[in-house]
Amino acid sequence: MLLRLLYFIVCIGVTIPVYAQQELVREDFNNNANLWGLEENSSRNIYMANGKLVLDNRSSESAFVSHDYPVDPDKDFYIETQIKKNAGGNITYGLYFADTRKTKNNKWYYYLIAPDGRLIFCENSSEKTDYLYYQNESPVVAPSPTGNTLAVEKKSGVTNFYFNGQKMFTLSNVRFWGNFVGYALYDQGAIEADYIVVKQNFKLNLVPNASVNYTKDNLGPAVNTKDDDIMPIISADGKTLYYAVENDPSNAGGTENSDIWYTTRKADGTWNPRKNIGTPLNTREADFVVNAMPDNNSLLINGDYVSSNGTINKYEGLSMTHRTRTGWSLPEKLVIDNFYNYSTEVSFALSPDQQVLISSIERDITYGSTDLYVSFLQSDGTWTAPENMGSVLNTYGKDITPTIAADGKTLYYSTNGKPGYGSNDIFVTRRLDDSWKNWSEPQNLGPSVNTMNWDAYYSVPASGDIAYIVSNDKSQGGADIYSIRVVKEAQPEPVVIVHGKVYNKTTSQPIGATITYHDLTNGKDIGSAESNPVDGSYKMVLPYTKAYGFLAEKEQFLSESSNLDLSEVKAYQEVQRDLYLTPLEVGKTVTLNNVFFVRSKADLLPESYPEIERLVKVLNDNPAIRIELTGHTDNIGNPALNKELSEKRVETIKNYLVSKGIAADRITGKGLGGTKPVASNATEDTRKLNRRVEFTIVK
Repeated sequence: MLLRLLYFIVCIGVTIPVYAQQELVREDFNNNANLWGLEENSSRNIYMANGKLVLDNRSSESAFVSHDYPVDPDKDFYIETQIKKNAGGNITYGLYFADTRKTKNNKWYYYLIAPDGRLIFCENSSEKTDYLYYQNESPVVAPSPTGNTLAVEKKSGVTNFYFNGQKMFTLSNVRFWGNFVGYALYDQGAIEADYIVVKQNFKLNLVPNASVNYTKDNLGPAVNTKDDDIMPIISADGKTLYYAVENDPSNAGGTENSDIWYTTRKADGTWNPRKNIGTPLNTREADFVVNAMPDNNSLLINGDYVSSNGTINKYEGLSMTHRTRTGWSLPEKLVIDNFYNYSTEVSFALSPDQQVLISSIERDITYGSTDLYVSFLQSDGTWTAPENMGSVLNTYGKDITPTIAADGKTLYYSTNGKPGYGSNDIFVTRRLDDSWKNWSEPQNLGPSVNTMNWDAYYSVPASGDIAYIVSNDKSQGGADIYSIRVVKEAQPEPVVIVHGKVYNKTTSQPIGATITYHDLTNGKDIGSAESNPVDGSYKMVLPYTKAYGFLAEKEQFLSESSNLDLSEVKAYQEVQRDLYLTPLEVGKTVTLNNVFFVRSKADLLPESYPEIERLVKVLNDNPAIRIELTGHTDNIGNPALNKELSEKRVETIKNYLVSKGIAADRITGKGLGGTKPVASNATEDTRKLNRRVEFTIVK
C-alpha cells in the first residue's frame, strides 16, 4: 500500500499488441469521464461531453487537468492534441506536461497559445520561482475557432514544437520525463480538447502465455463493500485474506481513513463475512497490512505505533505484531538504518523468512520517483540502510507495491516506467543471486491482469496458482478485490508448507513458542515462525532444494528438533509435523533427532553439529544441569555389536561436548543397542526412528 493511502486511481490507456505500434496512448474523451480528475465548484468546471474534455475556468486563477502517461523519457516521443477556445478574451491555454519523479525538485512544462497568438514554451521548477519563456520568431499565428493542433516531438536530442502540423521552433535543452500530460488554462474562459495522442516505439515484454484469457472473480459482498477495498494480502495457506477498507462508517477512523479487515475461506472456496481486525491495529489513521508472515501469527503493519512523543504515527516506518491469547500485540517498530524518504507514497514487502525488506521509496540515489530498495536483517534485530535495487527493476517512473512470493525468489511489482496497457501495470521478475540486486528482465503479466486503468497490488499464496488483485470492473461500488488464476510461467517456484502444533511434551497441552528453521547441511539459520499461544498451531514455508532442520524454542523448555529433506521436491505440497517442548526438569528426556552418524559407524555427519551446538548452549546457559546420554540402534544385526556401536556413538558426542568446554563430570552415558525401540523394526522408515541418541536431565 502507498502511505497516505494512494487511492485506487485509474488512468487512460488502450490495448497494446505484443510488438507495439507507433501509437502508445490515444484518448478521444468518449467514455472515460470517470478516469480524469474532473471537478465542479465555484472556481471551475472540468467535465466531458460529446467526446470533448471541457475546462471552464470561472475565476482569474489558473486551472489544470492531467493524467499519467507511460512515456519513456530516454526515447523519442510525440504528443499531439487538438484544442480550441470556447470562451474568454485574453486567455492563455495549451498543453501541460510535468516531471514529478522527484518530489523535492518537480518541473512543469507548458506549450501555450498566448492571447496575442504567439506560441510560448514555459519551464517552471519547484526550486525556482522564475519562468523561462521561449517565443517563436515567426509571425503571430491565427488560432482557428474550430480548433488547432499542438504537438511536441522529441527527436534526436532536440524537442520540436508544432502548430497545425507546421514546425514552429526547436529547443535543445528540454527533457520531458513522462509523468503527466494534460491542459492548462489561465484567466477566465473555457477551452475544449477533442483528443490527445502519445506515440513512442517500444516493445511490450509479456510473460509467455499471458494472452490466455483468465477471468477475474469478484470475491462477493461478504468481502467487498460499496467503497474501496484495496491492498489484499493473502496468507501463505490461502485461507485468510487481509485488506484495507476505506470510508466504512464502522472504521476506527470513520469515513476519513482505512481500517484493516479480514475474511477466512470456507471449505467450499467461498468467503466468510468480513471482520474488522480491531484494536490495537486499527487506529484513527490509515491502517493496512504490509505482509502476513507464513505462520499467520505475525503481521507487518504500516506506521510507528509508539512514536517518540508517545503518539501513533502511521506515516512513518513499519511495525510487527504477533498473535496473543487475547488478540494482537501492540506493534513494535522496525529500526532501519539511515531511513529517509522524499515521497508521500511508500510501500513495502518482507521476505517469507523475514530476513529481507524491500521498500518502495524515493531517496537521493534514484532512477525515477519511487524506486525499489533492499535492506537486510542484522544480528541485533535492526535493518541495514536501503540500497537501490538497480536499473533492471527501477525506471524513470513510479515503481511501487512490491510483493515477494513464498519461494523468496519471485517478485511482483507495479510500475508506470515500462510499456504496458495503461498507467501502472503489474510485472513479475526473478532473483538471480543472493545480492537481491540482480534480477531477470521484468515481464508484464498481460491483459487478464493489467487493464487500461491503474493496476497495482498483487498477492499470491504459497501455492502460487491464484492471485488476489484490485479492480473496479463490475465492482460492488468502488474498487473491489478479485481472484484470478496465474499462468504457469508467472508462478513462483514450488514450496512446501510445514504445519502442525507445538505441545508441552509432559502435559500434551498446546504452547506458544518460536519455531526456527535452518539449512541442515551448514547449520545456517534461515528463518523463524511463531506458534499460536492458544492452540499451538504454526505454519512455515520452506522452498525446495534443501534439507531443513527445525525446532520450537521457549524459555525453561528443552527443544526436540525435527527435519525434512526437500532436495527433490518439485511441486507444492503441505506436510504436517508436530513439535514438542520438554520442561527443564529432572527426569525429562529429549531426543536429538538431528544427530546423524555414518552408517554402522560412530563418526558424526556434518549436519549433526548444529544440533549438538544447541545442546552445548543449553548446558552453558544452565551450569547446574547434569545429563545422561543414551544411544540406541535398530535390532538388525548382532545385538552385542549394536550395543557396542551405541556406546561408541554416545562417547563421540560426549567428547565433542567436552571439547566445547563442558565439564566431563556433568555428562554420563550408556549404550542400549536395540533393546528400547520406539517404533517397529519392520521397515526402514520406522527403523530409523529407533536409531537415535537421547539425553536425560539427571540433576
